Amino acid sequence: MTRDLRLLSVLESGLPTQLGTPDEPAAYTVPAVFSRQVSHDERARIEAPATAQALAAQIGAPADGPTLRLVVSDRRLLIENTTLAQLHDGLAAALAAMLRDLGRDLRAQTSERAVEAEALAVGERRRAAATHTVAESIRFV
Repeated sequence: MTRDLRLLSVLESGLPTQLGTPDEPAAYTVPAVFSRQVSHDERARIEAPATAQALAAQIGAPADGPTLRLVVSDRRLLIENTTLAQLHDGLAAALAAMLRDLGRDLRAQTSERAVEAEALAVGERRRAAATHTVAESIRFV
């Protein structure tokens, strides 16, 4: 089983060089490093606008401010239109919780698909056994 996806750290080299200066932007992209490659299903859920909207609402981001956006880029999460302060003050914890929930949801879906596949396999084995029984009972005498 694949380990849960987590964020490990902020990629400091990807931060704007103006941070801590009078020219610091009000919002910017913060790159964070994932613990592993992101699956297709994980990427779809992470990048869904509803995910960013839910996170923004959870941390109380102003509605008239820039729109939070999440973009997966290889093993990085680009957290667009945010700040280090927002991450420190709750967005990082909200992202971690979202990834935990995402892992739980995807595991549940995988489990449901496995149960459905097994039910189909059982039905197919029964059908094949019944066909075999009838075919074997036929005698050309």
